[in-house]
Amino acid sequence: MNVNTTPIGTRYFARMGSVCALCALLAGPALGQEAEAGEDEGVQATEYGTVTLAVQDTDLAQVLEMLSIQTQKNIITSKNVSATISANLYDVTFYEAMDAILRVNGYDYIEEGNFIYIYTLAEIEEMEAAKRKTESRIFELDYLSALDANEFITPLLSEAGKSSYRGDVEPGIDPDYSDVGADSYAFTAKIVVNDYPDQLERIAGLLADLDTPPQQVLIEATILQTTLTEANAFGIDFSVLGSINFTDLTNPLSPVTNLLAGDDPDNGFQPLDNRASASQQTVGGTAGPGGLKIGIVRDDFSVFLRVLDEVSDSTILARPKVMCLNRQRAEVLVGRRVGYLSTTATETTTTQSVEFLDTGIQLMFRPFIAQNGMIRLELYPSVSEAALRTVTDAQGIQVTIPDELTNELCTNVRIKDGQTLVLGGLFRESTSLIRRQVPLFGDIPIIGAAFRGQDDAVSREEIMFLITPSVVRDAALWSLGDGAMAYVDDVQVGVRQGLLPFSRERQTDNYNMRAMESYDRGDLDGAIRYANNSLRLKSTQPEMIKFRQRIMGDKERSHERSVMERVFREELGELPAPKHNVEVSSSACPSTPGAAFFQTANLAQSFPATRGEAESTEMMPLADDQLTDEERTRFVDRFIHEYFTALGLAYLSPSPAWAVADGDEEEFLYFQALEDEYQAVDLAEITAEATSEE
Repeated sequence: MNVNTTPIGTRYFARMGSVCALCALLAGPALGQEAEAGEDEGVQATEYGTVTLAVQDTDLAQVLEMLSIQTQKNIITSKNVSATISANLYDVTFYEAMDAILRVNGYDYIEEGNFIYIYTLAEIEEMEAAKRKTESRIFELDYLSALDANEFITPLLSEAGKSSYRGDVEPGIDPDYSDVGADSYAFTAKIVVNDYPDQLERIAGLLADLDTPPQQVLIEATILQTTLTEANAFGIDFSVLGSINFTDLTNPLSPVTNLLAGDDPDNGFQPLDNRASASQQTVGGTAGPGGLKIGIVRDDFSVFLRVLDEVSDSTILARPKVMCLNRQRAEVLVGRRVGYLSTTATETTTTQSVEFLDTGIQLMFRPFIAQNGMIRLELYPSVSEAALRTVTDAQGIQVTIPDELTNELCTNVRIKDGQTLVLGGLFRESTSLIRRQVPLFGDIPIIGAAFRGQDDAVSREEIMFLITPSVVRDAALWSLGDGAMAYVDDVQVGVRQGLLPFSRERQTDNYNMRAMESYDRGDLDGAIRYANNSLRLKSTQPEMIKFRQRIMGDKERSHERSVMERVFREELGELPAPKHNVEVSSSACPSTPGAAFFQTANLAQSFPATRGEAESTEMMPLADDQLTDEERTRFVDRFIHEYFTALGLAYLSPSPAWAVADGDEEEFLYFQALEDEYQAVDLAEITAEATSEE
């Protein structure tokens, strides 16, 4: 009997090895196929920097890892980045591959230095919002109102954006003492916006497009009003007397009227024997206006004839012009304001106020300019006149009220730029026929004309409104202004030439013109002479004063008589402050014109004792032989300012004019007194006199 002595463990491992070998043999073909598939999938980078990517249901993190290894890029993903992708990309750049595999899955990347960070879109928005900071910017508006600008930019503001504005103007321009502005806003319209920089740029672009100068419209209205009135009249009046004379009557055509008045001393007649007979016929109206009147009085008979043919024709042509901005209301009135009293009565008081009624030719309009050259106009032209009449109010007081007779038109029309539009007109004609006659006799042919009178009147009135709007360009507007100013200058020249030759204005104009002509020729002496002659006739000519100063090179000054004005000018540094006391003797200052006498006290004490002290006080001693010309000039200038000004004198020029006489080394100052006369003062004598008095 054979006994197997092999250990049990050895036999187990031998059997397991056989099983594993068999499994490996069976699984060999499958592993080979998987290896081939792995070679086809993945990321490959070319030597030209492009990438070829082929993945199928692969985790995004794994694809990014392969892409990082192949392209040598440092890619870091957020913990929220997770997706499965399938893509086949051939010969694309690294960034194109990143855009392709990230954006379709709702991710994006940020490159900072050598690192590329992958985030979700929500994370990127949060990061960008955290980095963004708001800024404030001031936008000044030239033409657009601040309120309108704020309405335009509101949709462009972000959630964090805010805006505020100032600069709107209250409507109306009538002055009112109760509202004089106080500390109201007095700058250009401004809008302040606080938002992110990109939003501010968008707002700036929008405001630049909107804040543009508006167009202007020139409206020329032609208003033609014609009135024709024709009056015709014919009539015969006569009277026949009996037992009375025409000398007893007040009117040859009123014998019956006088008899009816009886013993009235003014309009009546009473025959002494109570016997009289008379007849009168007045249907002819000969007492009225007439072109031809004939009267005959003979014995007891009088006859009067009136013939009238009157035609009046009046034409009123008005052409008001006014310019205004687009969409703005404008008004022009050529006429007068008729004043009347308005009474307001209560139970206790009665108040009267003056009110006005505008009459004449008036035009109100508002233009609306379209892009296609058309203009829409809101128009209200009118022609009116006032007639005052007196009425009695409820309390029995007579008051005056105005009646307005007007022709007006209100319309809204559309017209092309530069064309004339006939808005409409009013034609009115009235005919009046008045016939008066003696019954029966007036109807007799031919003879009946002596027993009747007739007045005819025909009135025709017509008014027409024509409007011509024109969009005015800026260049044309400036040219129009230059032409108008030249026209005004020509009118002024013509008016001046019409003055009498010996008038002051005519003479000064002639001198001014000659001064300018001499200056242009280079004759400065002649220019100064003519300028002085002109200023002698009329001293208030600032342009000629400046002209003379330009030639002479001097600035003419006047003495400051006002103490307050002098104090302020000294405080502002325009005048030096006086440091020395000067006493003026009233006895030494006679009232003779041109005289300028004075004496000084403590003059020597006011001068510096040493050169160092003099330099520290910006004053130089007069006796120092080492003074330079500049120091001497500065000393004299200060002397004039402080002493002569205190005496009511003004020196001749800003820099003092001093001269040294031959041989005696005496210094003189020349200054101008208030009477425009000159006086020379010896400084050495003044100083010596002051020292001796001390």
